[in-house]
Amino acid sequence: MTGRDYRAFLSTHRCSQTIGREDETDKLLVKMKDGIVSSRYRPQDYEKLRILALQKKHSANQSLLKMSKLQAASHSHRENTLLKQHRSQWKQQGQRLAKARKTAATELCQYLEDATSEASHVNMFILEMEELQLAMDSEREGFRTATVEPVHDLRGDLISWLDDHEDRIQKNIDLALRTEHSEILKVVEDVKGQQQLILDQLKKEEASLDGDLTDVTLGVQEGYARRVTEGVPPEAEVLECPDGELRELILNEFLLLDQRFKEKLRDLDEKYEHVHRPPLGGWTYNDHSAFLAILDQYPHTLNNRRHLYMDMLRRRFNRRTRSELVAHEDWRTADKYYRELRRTQVTGWARAKEELYHKAVAVFADACLAEELRRAEAINANKQKEICSGLYKKVEAWREKKLLAAQLEAEIQARNREKLEEERQTEMEREKKKRAAKKGKINEYHERRKLEEEHEAAIKREELLALQIEMDGQADRDRERVAYRRGVEEEKRKLQEARIHQAHLEEIERDKRLDALRQMVAVHVESDPYRVMKPTMASNAKAGIGAEEDINIQKPLFAMRGFSSEQMTNDPRMKLEQALREAGLHENPYARKMIYSTKPIKPPRKDMESTVLKNLDKK
Repeated sequence: MTGRDYRAFLSTHRCSQTIGREDETDKLLVKMKDGIVSSRYRPQDYEKLRILALQKKHSANQSLLKMSKLQAASHSHRENTLLKQHRSQWKQQGQRLAKARKTAATELCQYLEDATSEASHVNMFILEMEELQLAMDSEREGFRTATVEPVHDLRGDLISWLDDHEDRIQKNIDLALRTEHSEILKVVEDVKGQQQLILDQLKKEEASLDGDLTDVTLGVQEGYARRVTEGVPPEAEVLECPDGELRELILNEFLLLDQRFKEKLRDLDEKYEHVHRPPLGGWTYNDHSAFLAILDQYPHTLNNRRHLYMDMLRRRFNRRTRSELVAHEDWRTADKYYRELRRTQVTGWARAKEELYHKAVAVFADACLAEELRRAEAINANKQKEICSGLYKKVEAWREKKLLAAQLEAEIQARNREKLEEERQTEMEREKKKRAAKKGKINEYHERRKLEEEHEAAIKREELLALQIEMDGQADRDRERVAYRRGVEEEKRKLQEARIHQAHLEEIERDKRLDALRQMVAVHVESDPYRVMKPTMASNAKAGIGAEEDINIQKPLFAMRGFSSEQMTNDPRMKLEQALREAGLHENPYARKMIYSTKPIKPPRKDMESTVLKNLDKK
């Protein structure tokens, strides 16, 4: 509601004495007098509210506990699912490794059987390896006898000493026992020191062997670089070439090829320096090997592969963060790509050198063959001259014969051309006569056609003149018709304008009457906003103000607009229907027709006429 309509709302809806309410100021006074004991403000039971709050808190805690249980169950289910997938993959990997181990053992046994035969060329090497293995077994046995057995003997002696002196240790420890115990401790410490020295030496040897194995592994992985022999290959240097400059140029190509591929490898190393500079990406050899082994356990065709091996890496390297694992994974991918690129470059280097060598062999062979041909040509030069002179004479004789034959052929062709020319002239004369005859016929046809066209043109001109006269007459009639229709349209337009003007005047008159009627029924009420605070007739009636003393309780609540019971019983139709009903004939068609034809005491108005019984005859 806008501010403009507020005054009209108050005047129309809140000023009537029939729907007023008690003053708001009175209500405020009542509230101020009653205070806390007002009917609108009831005292609260804080103990009950505290119990309700505790119940809500307990329900919330139960919900949180249930949610935590659900989360724990979900986490447990997820972990079990991952472990099942891991077990399945480990089982497959175990079967695959067992199969590979069995295959390798079978191949090794077969190779040893073949190698130890007398026909094999490596039987001596295999025999030496067997002797070396026997020597290592005997050395291992001696090392065990010298280091492990004394420790076991010392342990047995200590156990027997404790069993012998168990009673003395439990009762009381005397000075002799303390002295003996200190000597035993010195022996034990001495043995521990010796064992520690031996373990340190074994660890150094193990580290040295691991380094050698790592170098060998890297050498095998990068073994392509060792296959390329830098410089000129020895087999290319022994090739023979009669041309010294050509030989020097071809051999220099080998050096240029090596230089070009070395620059490519150097650029590749500089580009991936951040990959191969830290050995194994900053990880230890054992950790890196375990990392690669875990990645190899999960094949690339496995669904959700990365999630599985990252989970396994997280469990295996629990002290490393996920970012470190991802960084090492990226380093491994970059290192693999770098090694592939380097292997490709080295393979291309070896292939290029091999192709250059084959090309040099072919070029040197061609040079030798050319030199031999040159020598053979120098030897056969005289023979060639004699052969050429003989051939020249034969060619001269053949040329003379060809000239003679050409002259004869020219004469024959000349005679043939003369005959053809005579025949052509005869044919041309015949064609001229024939064209002249056709031309005469065509001229006659054109003259006849011209006369016919002139006759047709005269007829068309006469038809056109008649059509023009008829069209002029039609045009005059059309102009008269258009003028008549224009006059009719003008009259219609004037009538339409007159009707529109009359309708406009009637509309203005109607608006005037409506304005006068609005002025007659307009509400003239003074602006009194405070009337919304005054009591209404309903509130006064509740308070007993202005109530009537004598009230007729039997007075109808609303004015009667229908028929009374006396009027209904005095109607002849009702009396006839009641008599027929008592006789049991009220459903007879004839009785219904009688009821329909009976007239009431007072005829009904036309707008109150009923059509209920009009369809009885039709039925």
